[in-house]
Amino acid sequence: LATASEELKRNRIDGLIVIGGDGSLKGGYALHHFAKIGVVGIPASIDNDIYGTDETIGFDTACNTAVEAIKNIKDTATSYERIFVVEVMGKKRGFIALHVGLTVGAEAIIIPEEKFDSERFAQELIKGRKKGMRRAIIVYAEGAGNREEFVKFLRERTGFIVRESILGYIQRGGSPTYRSRLLGSLFGEKSIDVLLKYPEEANMVGIKDNSLTITSLKVVINNEKPINLDLLRVHRDISVFKV
Repeated sequence: LATASEELKRNRIDGLIVIGGDGSLKGGYALHHFAKIGVVGIPASIDNDIYGTDETIGFDTACNTAVEAIKNIKDTATSYERIFVVEVMGKKRGFIALHVGLTVGAEAIIIPEEKFDSERFAQELIKGRKKGMRRAIIVYAEGAGNREEFVKFLRERTGFIVRESILGYIQRGGSPTYRSRLLGSLFGEKSIDVLLKYPEEANMVGIKDNSLTITSLKVVINNEKPINLDLLRVHRDISVFKV
């Protein structure tokens, strides 16, 4: 902090716009207090886990990347009659898994925020295969538990061929989608406006109900963003497997 503060003073910088996720925003807030400068945060994280905004820059891009990958995996799963457990990013939260799983029509979505009945799902798989089900896709958030143990359990309990696919860092790359580009433009313009209006404060810009918002950085870094479990209910309502 001391080095960063000195650099800001040396370059006559009295306002800072911080773009990033939880760690970047916490760093920006700490620098605000240490260097006594105005700070505005722009939420940019594929995890979409930043409090104070419905959506972060990069989330839509990551979801679209995962959807395209799983669409290709579904072709293989169908032709070879396989069960695929596809791990998506989300070390602590299940936003990507929830949105992607619902979008691709996964047979199951496993996230850290909700307990999953593995035994019941295994029985549903067995029943489904007897009725002619050729494949199943399980979207698994990386922070939802031990994926390898889950895969081993499914293999032993069902006797089916279960494959794993870890999408990993491909979700962090690629060309930004229209939505991510739009948020970047909107947040960028808004952040300059906020910094000029509140030059001694620490805030974050965001979007809620399609309207741009301002939230204190202190509030942002000290609160956990709730996940919309209603989407999980929607998935269960339209899924063949009721787990």
